[in-house]
Amino acid sequence: MKLIRSVVVVSLVVFMASCADTPNKKNSVKRPDIKVVQPDRELNSQYYLNQAQRQFAQTGDTTERNRLILQAASVLQQEDNCNASIKLLNILTPELIHPDLQSEAQLLLAQCYMQLPTPAVSQAQKLVNKLLKSKHESAQLSALQAVIDEQQHAWLAVSKNLLAAGNLNQENSLRLWRAIGNLTNKQEKQAVVDEPRLKSWIELKTIIQQLGTQPQSLKLQVNRWQSKHPSHPLSEVLPEALVNAMEQDTIAPKRVAVLLPLTGRLSSQGNAIKDGIIAAYLAHLNSASSLNSQASAPHIELQFFDSALKTPEELSEQVTDYDTIIGPLLKEKIAQLIAFLPANKSVLALNRIDSIIENKTLDTAVVDNTIVDQAVPAENMTLPNFDVALETLSTASPEVFYFSLAPEDEAIQLAKHIHDLGLRHPIVLAADTSTTQRMSEAFIQQWQQNDQQQDYVIPAKGTFTDSKNMRKLVSELLDVAQSRQRVKQIELLTTSEVYAVERNRRDVDAIILFANPEQTELLNPIIESSLSPFAAREISVFASSRSYTLELNKNSIRDLRNLTFIDMPWMMPNNPWQDLANDTQALWPQTQDSLLRLFALGYDAYNLVPKLRHLKLLPITSVKGLSGELSISADGEVHRVLPWAKVAQDRVIPIAMD
Repeated sequence: MKLIRSVVVVSLVVFMASCADTPNKKNSVKRPDIKVVQPDRELNSQYYLNQAQRQFAQTGDTTERNRLILQAASVLQQEDNCNASIKLLNILTPELIHPDLQSEAQLLLAQCYMQLPTPAVSQAQKLVNKLLKSKHESAQLSALQAVIDEQQHAWLAVSKNLLAAGNLNQENSLRLWRAIGNLTNKQEKQAVVDEPRLKSWIELKTIIQQLGTQPQSLKLQVNRWQSKHPSHPLSEVLPEALVNAMEQDTIAPKRVAVLLPLTGRLSSQGNAIKDGIIAAYLAHLNSASSLNSQASAPHIELQFFDSALKTPEELSEQVTDYDTIIGPLLKEKIAQLIAFLPANKSVLALNRIDSIIENKTLDTAVVDNTIVDQAVPAENMTLPNFDVALETLSTASPEVFYFSLAPEDEAIQLAKHIHDLGLRHPIVLAADTSTTQRMSEAFIQQWQQNDQQQDYVIPAKGTFTDSKNMRKLVSELLDVAQSRQRVKQIELLTTSEVYAVERNRRDVDAIILFANPEQTELLNPIIESSLSPFAAREISVFASSRSYTLELNKNSIRDLRNLTFIDMPWMMPNNPWQDLANDTQALWPQTQDSLLRLFALGYDAYNLVPKLRHLKLLPITSVKGLSGELSISADGEVHRVLPWAKVAQDRVIPIAMD
């Protein structure tokens, strides 16, 4: 034991020397042992390390020495030097005997793990679990667990632990409010059962979700909520975004300019969006006339401009007298047009501009299942460079929002949902096209984010080029080929007849398809025939909207049985817009699915305009549209949540989700 303590002391002495701010042996020898410290002077970590060394040298008292070292580790944490604190604690912890000092060290170590630039969540959680097993309960432990839960996006646990920690100052109240905002409907019900004090928080959230796009009604109900809960932390200081939402007026368009490619290679897509906008405009007029109130139906002028043959500068001149702009569709024209527009315009662009600088000579229009790459005409390249354009966006730019039907968004929703279901070992099968490969990569990236704080397993991924190698690919990914080989080996070792069924991998719990309907019709039966009937659990097959079409006949639907997929509400059977669907079918009987989805984009874009500002201020608020449940993030990007459906025998059945 003496030898162990000597080693520890030597290690600590070495560590203290390395932590010293300005080591100077000559000065340290002359410095007296008893150090006079001014009462108002803040003691640093080196002071406690020196004291620990002196105390142990004079008395040999390890308990007092360890207490001082723990104090030094705590001060190192306060000095934002958690790396040094962790090293010190790792040297000290094996020497600790007293339970209280052990608990203090473990708690401090876990806190430091979470304060690293890249938090070591798993190590921190292990230490917290040890403390919980030892029945060490404290407000500090609850506060630390809340930080860990935030990293893992466990919002229900965050809510409960922040309340348990107490000290709901303004910062912690806003953290709790953020956690409440991320709860699902199911989690909200559970939260009220587990922690009744959360009921008032959820009441405020419900008010915002229901009235977020109606500032006057919102303000009235929030005031009533404050009167009902006068001592609530948020009643005293409302979230800034909520205050802004109650004070700002909605966008009230009077003259709307729509910029779409109505001629040229993108004319079919542009006209499909135009038809959707006109349909929404007429529906709005009919609804207003049925109310028989001119006050509730101000006249809105709607004008379409062909963006195919115009430069952004020319387009900006055409829309000078318009207060609201919908479009353009192409990424490059969006950024360049905004650079010319004054700050008093409201713009709903029908694409994103996230990768525009990386690809200056290529325009990519993401229009649902159709990806169009178009070279930029030489005459258009005389516009301001992209750095200047984006700098303009961040300074004197108009109010801009972005609405696109990016396929990657569907892949991200698939990854989040499958992870929420508790599935952890998916296989990804993707066609060899640029779109499906991007979707595959988006799925894997989101999956990595889901599991970034756990033992992350990269999903197995396979790419097929044609129908010939589909079966081989599925067999390899599910290890069916290896199972078949093992059966053959057993047959060679015996003269008796072998009765065996090929088995698939036991760890796989989900298969994700990124393929068109024809490819999915071939793949799904191959997957079904490759799964062992003796498997302990069923392997679900998931797909995006690319795998589904309204043109499927009954035989095709049977080939898709048990497939679970997402798509627009507009494309689902028995949707709420049957009259609109019938009119659309009558007007355009031969319209492809991709154009129907663009019709929905146009329809929703027009209806979103008055709600844009408040949806952005209050991201927890959403509205239901043809293209999905729509909300807007703080950067102005419209996010869609698509409904789920499952193919059962010869029918498509919508699945109710939380």
